[in-house]
Amino acid sequence: MPSPRYFLNHFVPFIGYPYKGEATACNLCTCAETVVVAKSDRRLKTLTSVACVQCGLIRTDPMPTPDELAHYYAHAYRADYQLAFAGGPPRHHLKRSAREAEFRATLLAPKLVPGARVLDFGSGSGEFLAAVRNLGCEAVGVEPGRDYAAFARSQYGVDVLDEADDDRFPAGHFDVITTHHVFEHLRDPANVAERLARWLKPDGLLYIAVPNMAATGKPPHERFHFAHVHGFVRQTLDLTARRAGLVPHPDFWREDTTVVYARTDAPVPALANPGLAGRLAIDLEPMPAAAFLASGAWVMPMLRRNAKAVRDTFASK
Repeated sequence: MPSPRYFLNHFVPFIGYPYKGEATACNLCTCAETVVVAKSDRRLKTLTSVACVQCGLIRTDPMPTPDELAHYYAHAYRADYQLAFAGGPPRHHLKRSAREAEFRATLLAPKLVPGARVLDFGSGSGEFLAAVRNLGCEAVGVEPGRDYAAFARSQYGVDVLDEADDDRFPAGHFDVITTHHVFEHLRDPANVAERLARWLKPDGLLYIAVPNMAATGKPPHERFHFAHVHGFVRQTLDLTARRAGLVPHPDFWREDTTVVYARTDAPVPALANPGLAGRLAIDLEPMPAAAFLASGAWVMPMLRRNAKAVRDTFASK
């Protein structure tokens, strides 16, 4: 069990996180050259984020090692990210997850026919799995968070694996694969996209949703978090999918970084978004943490987040 200091270091502002990390090249295009886009995160803690000068993909620098990430997710993530300090998912998470599952199932309804094989990669507490199983689909999830996976199995009786390596499923196995707010947590999102694409049938669909780093309406530093080791905008998500042999499906709604992809045999283009990194460095440059704290601009966003959590905890639906 980590020491109390380990937990405190994830919450105390103006200091770094308890990790050393390592230098890495871009997971999407393998370029090593970067520009700094932020030096603090939404907790007003020091955290350096960089954008690849070739393709624009944002990543934490230095990148947490696999062991450091595994330790964080095992001991601090749920408390740090969702204020779930023990046991299963909190009620406000379940309410939000149920609403999102309903939206996702409605969007993908043309493919979610009885007998369809569905994989939810990063299935969390299992609400989407339960929804598609009720539609008659053969559904399986992958969820490394043991408490949430156990909740999904016991609450909904769904099939959830702790992990799934390259050989876990045969090529062309699934009609639909979904992954909701997962890729930003991965050290190797481009590699995982290729794995998921291999598991799709030729006419299958891959739904990917990640936070949009270019979204407006919040201070730039609030888009960064230790749990999000990669950051995407529309261009970099599409390029990640394109490397995996996927393109946006024209028949499905999309909103920037919430996309339904289909397979394509077209050649992969150059893995580049010229000038994107420089634009992101300008657009995402945050106010210095101390100045932001003194400005009081953080008060209303904090109140709105807390009000939303209270609403989702006590609302009947």
